[in-house]
Amino acid sequence: MDQMDRQQEDSLRSAMDAWRALVVAFGNSGARVCPSLGASFQQNLMVLAEQLSSQGGLEQAGETGRKLEAEVEGWGDRAAEYYRRKADEIREIMLTMTEAASSVSERDQQYKAKFGDVTARLHSIGNLDDLSRIRALVKQSATDLRSCVDRMVADGEQSNARLKAQLTTYQDRLLEAERLSSTDALTSLTNRVGMERELETRIKGGRGFCLLVLDLNGFKALNDTYGHMAGDALLKLFASEFRGQFRPLDVIGRWGGDEFAAILDCPMPEAQALIERLRKWVFGEYTVPIAIH
Repeated sequence: MDQMDRQQEDSLRSAMDAWRALVVAFGNSGARVCPSLGASFQQNLMVLAEQLSSQGGLEQAGETGRKLEAEVEGWGDRAAEYYRRKADEIREIMLTMTEAASSVSERDQQYKAKFGDVTARLHSIGNLDDLSRIRALVKQSATDLRSCVDRMVADGEQSNARLKAQLTTYQDRLLEAERLSSTDALTSLTNRVGMERELETRIKGGRGFCLLVLDLNGFKALNDTYGHMAGDALLKLFASEFRGQFRPLDVIGRWGGDEFAAILDCPMPEAQALIERLRKWVFGEYTVPIAIH
């Protein structure tokens, strides 16, 4: 091989390395932008990145580019629909609280100024991209409304009961939204965001715990051979078996891809005994209940 051929090969290798890094960066960014939808998108892009090689040349890079474009377009549509639904839910919650505040303030003039402050705060929420700010404002509004309601008990039980019911509905929906944001859509286990919250709580509180992390051997080969439907079916089967081996209070989650984790509030000897039980009951063969073509 002469010097020019080597230079061309080095250039192609560098280009393919950069292309792989770009595909991986797309996947990582998508997972951060929308964690609830990002795991499968990130996994699909990792598969594309691993398929790239310097031997494939520009033709392979072009094919990967077309697949990447399709993945990004599909993820973009799903993410847009997801955030559209979330925005609609937030607007509905705000409107409910605002209507409740307005109706009560008309009847009880002594609390009109307080309710007016809450209503103005709700109407000021215009940047739906800043979800943490929205949540903080809505929570503060709920606290203020509840404080007013408690002081109005003697003035009107019927109006008070109606407002409390609306606040209870709002709080239930907020708790449900919190639960969904911490749940893996495929396996129904705690997702990585939820696991990290649990770890942070224990670390900040100085609580002792054990962290168990494992992955599935040969999972990539299964995906490559039989497709992602077979891989998803296996993940759900394993997640069910994995969950069944722990206590109700243990935090069991999918860390990402084929990685699973468990947070155990117990000393190391107890955790080691559990690991031995897992080897017997969880590790082994699984029958995927779908037709494979």
